[in-house]
Amino acid sequence: MFDELKDVVKRDYDVFSGIALEGYFRARFMEGHVYSRMGGWWDRKGENEIDLVCENEFSKSIDFYEVKRDAARIDLRTLERKSQSFFEKNPERLSYRIAFKGLSIEDM
Repeated sequence: MFDELKDVVKRDYDVFSGIALEGYFRARFMEGHVYSRMGGWWDRKGENEIDLVCENEFSKSIDFYEVKRDAARIDLRTLERKSQSFFEKNPERLSYRIAFKGLSIEDM
């Protein structure tokens, strides 16, 4: 039984630790009171997933974050491309100040 549990942990560690890292940054941002709305976003097809979309509706700004354990794997060009799908569904936010950022374990 212990060997099977070990196999499950090894198999799912990357997914679990990625979700935990996103949760860490979400909690940190909530404590900072910079954003009025925040959460993950994905399109209906599941093709374009954005780890964190953080909006300040009062200052009219929106920050898109890609969260990876390894900072070298962050690709802001891909994040920007994914945001196009977000703006197709939310065109009123195109007038906001927009930023694309990456977060990793190094930012903790």
